[in-house]
Amino acid sequence: MRTPDTTNAKPVIGLSLSFHDFGDYSGLGPPRPIALAGGVPFVLSRVEEALEDQLDLCDGIMLGAGRDLDPRRYGQEPHELLGPTEPLRDAFELELVAGALERGLPILGTCRGIQLLNVALGGTLVQDLSLRPEWRHHPSDPGWVHWKRVEQASVKGEPDVPFHPRHAIAVAPDSRLAEALGGTEAEVGSHHHQAIDRLGDGLRAVATAPDGVVEAVELEGDVWGLAAQWELHEEWRSDERFLRVFEDFVDVARRGRRGAPGSRLRSTPLPSTVNPR
Repeated sequence: MRTPDTTNAKPVIGLSLSFHDFGDYSGLGPPRPIALAGGVPFVLSRVEEALEDQLDLCDGIMLGAGRDLDPRRYGQEPHELLGPTEPLRDAFELELVAGALERGLPILGTCRGIQLLNVALGGTLVQDLSLRPEWRHHPSDPGWVHWKRVEQASVKGEPDVPFHPRHAIAVAPDSRLAEALGGTEAEVGSHHHQAIDRLGDGLRAVATAPDGVVEAVELEGDVWGLAAQWELHEEWRSDERFLRVFEDFVDVARRGRRGAPGSRLRSTPLPSTVNPR
C-alpha cells in the first residue's frame, strides 16, 4: 500500500468546544475562521483514552468559549456570582494543555480559552468583574442576551453583526497580536463577566482594556501561544484584521506539522507549574 504524501496537507487544528449552550453554533462559529485561514478544524472528543491519539493527529490546539471554570481549580471556593461550570471539560482541557505544551503545539484561546490557559499555568481568576471596584463598569453581557443574537446571526451567515457591548484595547507593540493586527489599537466585543487575576507562569499580558482588565496573553518562549478574552472566533466579522490571527496560528501549525520541511522539534519542556488536573 502506498504511503500518501502529506507534506503539503493542510494542518489539523484540534478544537475543544462546549457542548452545553451553543447548539449548531459550536459546529460553525469556532471552526469557520480556522477553515478560512487554511486549516482543518477537528472537534476533539473528551474520551480520556483517545486524548493522546488525538494530540498526535493535531498540529495546533484551539481552546474555545464556554462556561466558567470551577474556581477550586485555582484554589478558591465558588462565589455566589459564579456562573454555571463545566467540570468534565475543565479536567479534559487541563490535560489537553499539558499534552499540547509537551509536544510544542501552537495554542490559540478565545474567551474561556484565555482563562483556562491561565489556570493551567498556575494563574487565578476574578470570579465576577463586580468584585473589583475598578472593574464594576467594565462592559459585560449578563445572561448572554446580546451574545445569543450574535451567535444566531453567525449561524445564519448574516453579514451584519448585531449590536453588543464593546470596548477599546491597547495592544503591546512587540506582540504577536500587534503584528497580526498591524497596529496597537482595536475595539472588541465584551460578553465576559470574569477576568484574569494573577497571571500564570510563562504568560505575558499583551492587551488591556482601559480599566486594566487583561484582554490578551501570549506564551513566552519557543511555543506559539495566544489567547484573547473576547470572542476572537467572531471578532473577525467586525474587524477583518482579526482573521490574520488565525492565519498566523494556522501558518505556525503548518510549518510545525510532522513531515513538513523545517518542522518543529516537539521537545519543549513542560512548565513546572502546569496544572494537569
